[in-house]
Amino acid sequence: MLRTPSFILFSSVLALSSAPAELVPRAAPAAPPAKEAASKPMSPDAVTKLLAQLKEIDDSYRTKRNSYALSLVPRLLEAGGNDDKAFTLWLEATKDQDYEAEGKSATDFSDFRNGKAKDLRNNPSFTTQLRLQCRFLALLIQQAGAVSDSQHLEVANNATAFVEDYVTAAKKITGRQEELRRSALDSVIAKYLKLDILASRAGTAGTNVPGSIGGVYQQMIFPYYREKRAATALAGAWNKRISQETALVESAKAPAQLEKFQKERLPELKWQQAKDLFEAGQQETAAASMVALIKANPAHRATEGWIGELSSLLKNGSSPSTSAIATPDQPVPTPSDPE
Repeated sequence: MLRTPSFILFSSVLALSSAPAELVPRAAPAAPPAKEAASKPMSPDAVTKLLAQLKEIDDSYRTKRNSYALSLVPRLLEAGGNDDKAFTLWLEATKDQDYEAEGKSATDFSDFRNGKAKDLRNNPSFTTQLRLQCRFLALLIQQAGAVSDSQHLEVANNATAFVEDYVTAAKKITGRQEELRRSALDSVIAKYLKLDILASRAGTAGTNVPGSIGGVYQQMIFPYYREKRAATALAGAWNKRISQETALVESAKAPAQLEKFQKERLPELKWQQAKDLFEAGQQETAAASMVALIKANPAHRATEGWIGELSSLLKNGSSPSTSAIATPDQPVPTPSDPE
């Protein structure tokens, strides 16, 4: 009788199932798990040597990084002093980052350069923003590399000059200010120049924004004068900051906005100034100013807190602190078009 393969397979299985248990082949027992290597912690000497190697590598990396960044300062300052050069650098960066890096064709970039980019080139508000952004990037590099007292003072002076430039230019800029309202380290120019490596050393996010007057003063100008307890210079810097913020709000020519600034923001700035001077050693004069502010602004939202702050200062005396940040910085309103 002809037997099909399926019949043969069935017969084999049946025969196997009916065979005595001792005749059925058994699977080989699983191999015992490999013995794990005994833990071997590093010796203190080995840890010390490895940490020393890491420090050496880190120091070398930082040196090369700072050297590269500092080499870009002259180019950025050149672009920061001329709208045309700033635009040329921006166009170069845009081509590299938004077209070549994205695999877009030369034709795509040519269309952009002869279309939208041409319109932007003829927009002085846009090119001025680029110029300020380049100048600010140079300032961030200088701040990140500052080590000595003279270098920190240079950063404070350069930052003061930058804010003066910004305030003068901001009064004339119309429309949106994207390039001044976001972190300069996120800009296409910074990415093209690989300056995003400075992000961890360039202060807080707010400091990296060219249009943040408060951020620039708090992180680049005030710290040096506070450390040196240079009350006269600190007072002068505060007066300048208050004057600049006031000028920007006034240039908006919006009565309601100006009134709100005078009632809410201006007393806060003056309080921060007085607190800074108290901690810089001018306790009697500063305390008198703080008491006057409390009396003049009984309905201000911060008055109750001011009373507590002054009481604490009087009880504890002058002590190092991060003064002038108890009340968070508010963004300066963008000026409207001149009427």
